[in-house]
Amino acid sequence: MQHWLQLATSNWRAKPLRTLAALLAIALGVGAVVWVTCCYESVRRATADWGASYVGKSQINIQSPLGRYDTLPQRLARKIEQLEGVERVTPLLVQRLPAAVYRSPDTPEGRADRVAGRYWSNQLDVHGIDLEREPAIRDWSRMLVAGRLLTTEDDNACVLEASIAREAGVGLGDRVMLYRGTGAPEWATELEIVGLIERRRIARFLKGVALVRLPVLQRIAAKHALLTSIDVVLTEKDERSVVNAAARIRAALRGDAPTAQVRSAAARLSQVSRAQDQQEVVLVLLSCVAMLTALFIILSTLSMGLVERVAQMGLLRCVGTTRAQLATLTLAEVLPLGVVGIAAGVPIGLGLTLLTVQLVPQYVGTFAVSWRGVMLACIAGLATTLVAAVLPALAAARVSPLEATRPRARLPHPALMAVPLLVAIVALALQWYVVTERVRRDMDFVQWAATAVVLLYVGYAAAAPVAVWLVSRLAVPLVAALLRVRLSLLQDQVGRAVWRSAGICCGLMVGLSLIVGLVVVSESFKSGWQFPRQFPEGYIWSYEQIEGDAAAVIASTPGVRNFTVANAVNVVVEERPLLMEQVLLSVTWFLGTEPDSFLDLVRLEFIPGQGDEATARRLLRQGGYVLVAADFARTRRKGIEEVRDENGNIVVSNRVRVWFNDRWTEFKVAGVIDSPALDIAAGYFQLESEAYVVASGSVIGTNADLKRLFNVDGARMVLLNFNLPDTPPPPDWQPPGSDSPLGKPTDDLLNATLPRESRWRYYQEAQLLQDLKMKLGAHQAFWGTARELKDQIDRELTQLTYLLTAVPAVALLVAAIGVANLMTANVAARTRPIAILRAVGATRGLIARLIIGEALVLGVLGSGLGLALGMHLAVNTTAMTAQMWGLQAPFIVPWPLVSAAVALTISLCIIAGLAPARHASRTNVIDALRVA
Repeated sequence: MQHWLQLATSNWRAKPLRTLAALLAIALGVGAVVWVTCCYESVRRATADWGASYVGKSQINIQSPLGRYDTLPQRLARKIEQLEGVERVTPLLVQRLPAAVYRSPDTPEGRADRVAGRYWSNQLDVHGIDLEREPAIRDWSRMLVAGRLLTTEDDNACVLEASIAREAGVGLGDRVMLYRGTGAPEWATELEIVGLIERRRIARFLKGVALVRLPVLQRIAAKHALLTSIDVVLTEKDERSVVNAAARIRAALRGDAPTAQVRSAAARLSQVSRAQDQQEVVLVLLSCVAMLTALFIILSTLSMGLVERVAQMGLLRCVGTTRAQLATLTLAEVLPLGVVGIAAGVPIGLGLTLLTVQLVPQYVGTFAVSWRGVMLACIAGLATTLVAAVLPALAAARVSPLEATRPRARLPHPALMAVPLLVAIVALALQWYVVTERVRRDMDFVQWAATAVVLLYVGYAAAAPVAVWLVSRLAVPLVAALLRVRLSLLQDQVGRAVWRSAGICCGLMVGLSLIVGLVVVSESFKSGWQFPRQFPEGYIWSYEQIEGDAAAVIASTPGVRNFTVANAVNVVVEERPLLMEQVLLSVTWFLGTEPDSFLDLVRLEFIPGQGDEATARRLLRQGGYVLVAADFARTRRKGIEEVRDENGNIVVSNRVRVWFNDRWTEFKVAGVIDSPALDIAAGYFQLESEAYVVASGSVIGTNADLKRLFNVDGARMVLLNFNLPDTPPPPDWQPPGSDSPLGKPTDDLLNATLPRESRWRYYQEAQLLQDLKMKLGAHQAFWGTARELKDQIDRELTQLTYLLTAVPAVALLVAAIGVANLMTANVAARTRPIAILRAVGATRGLIARLIIGEALVLGVLGSGLGLALGMHLAVNTTAMTAQMWGLQAPFIVPWPLVSAAVALTISLCIIAGLAPARHASRTNVIDALRVA
């Protein structure tokens, strides 16, 4: 036959809708991979650009232990430049200041804005740069998009980030007002915008940037002769020279700034790089879910098409077509669909990336194309198509001429069910071994955790045919009774076509399981971190050290019942040899407290047998002791008593090593507490200030130890209870709006559904905290109540969960397409049986209910598998989290959300069955009976 390969494409023309559905399944799977990898590429490029602007061309960076929220004397820059091997040093001062951006008052529009009070107001990270030395480290000119950079004559000028200018509706020649405090006119400085720079942000909490001359910022912020960091360029840039130069710099700083941090650029960037590598593994696994769903759908669709054409293939075998030719025809039918689907999926993924950038720029940043991700998507799409084509091709090669007389699905032989069952048992056993024995607190955690997740999905996918075979015996009678159809009619396809039905159920299972797993894990973690039973009503958290006697200032402030003052510094706890200093340097806290006032205000819950409050107070006052959280104790094997095994090896230690500025101090454990909320809250503040990943592992010590051992004196945190008069609101008092002079108003103040008396109470609390912040001189501090803090962190977790559920939602959509495809194929395959049913008296409604019943059974089976897999995934995730970070969250199932996800899955299946049901019920009986 000259053109016998044209037989492969004839099915496209005969079944255009089914062909289109297969194309759409491939395209959406490929698009999901492109979507996630391009979003990751956007974040990665933003991080690289941020790292380049932050690190620049320096080999060594020097800053205080408190980062940008503390300062170093400017004279240190000149001292370091005199050292051997130093080519150049560049000073930098960065201050986060309240700012107002508005149009120039010299224009009519600007004058109108001033009269109407229209202006952009927020905080800016203002960089004070040395114009002569800065270009050697950071090249701001390549980011310039309008205007010019600063000159030595610019005493009242700035260069502003372009995104802030767009948001505020300003341009060159307009104004920026910077405030040293919160808006007092005597502390305000007006600057003219002379240039705009385009700068990526690596996280939504980073503020916009403004550049000014270093002396100008020192004057505005009252930081005369002070810097936040010093960048050092060396004459020799090899690794050994950097190590030797860092040692010389530390020795030179020992007398003037003994606590200053001296770090290499490679160490600073390796932390970000390691976090990116781990994120990439997780995101690629997540995106491949949609591709896995597409595999199940394509496989089921092709399998159904094979059953439909068994008679045709038997006839071809009768006229001389070989087995190899039948297999080739099947491959020739599928491979072009894969190529077209891949070609369509790439622009779909790019479009989804662009849409994500528009909807959530705070998470993604700017649009970027990951060519590596596009290549991965194309390869995965082609592999999916090949796998989905090879199995039907092998089945087609086995067709004999006698198959033409038996084109109907048959019940699978029970012995065949043993093979996938055995695969499922082996995969799940291996998964259990990986979770319990291989997932540990080490550098291979992400790889082993990803392996455990893959094995979990393989096990459930292999178990799907067995589950469909068994569960359908229960589900089909229930659905038949519900829809009032005969059991034998409904069971004909679901109970017999087990493999095709299992393919569709796997598609539904994969998408639903991820949604269930994400919401359960999120809810469990939110429930797992709770503030202690007694927690102060208000807090103030300062990035900078609060100068002066903070306790005396607070004690003299009316409206404060009791309070405690604490400090916090970033340290390395216990694991420096394991995870390297640069990984944990900025993710672990030493919280310095006044033991008596702190424990009076914060009722910590001690683990039974691991200390008590009275003993902890005594030991903390004694010095050299710390409190550790239960998660820290579990992962590091710590307790109040040392425990050894029969061989004398220490299995539980009562000592904790704390590294600070390349020196370590050993503390003893005074108690183990079950209150991780303080650690999470401190980490949240750190995230609001710096782009660091915050992990558990903090310790609670004393301010006395912090000063004695680390030479850090001051305060960063105030916890207090209110003592406000219980008075009704004044008759003329109106609750403040979003333009409140209190700065950023609290959610309670803006909540118009609350009673006026409650909002008056919240207003008094906010006013007290704001006034106290100003008295302490902590102009850049956060303030609020514990209630609002927990709600805010919960919202962040919820938003992130909803964002991550977008990918499994695409997988559910692909699975719904598969259901519609299978229902359409089933209707086409049973044209004559349906016509016979109509001829012997079956009504249109009965036929429609029969088809919808099949879709409903598939939805129920897929939802059951997805629910079970999602719960299993959530259990494993919480277990692996406990093994890595020690956080033992309770297993909380948000049944309203889970029920909504299950209802959505079943609804999609029912909707997918409506069109085939309508078509089947309207089949012309006479025409259908004429079909050969």
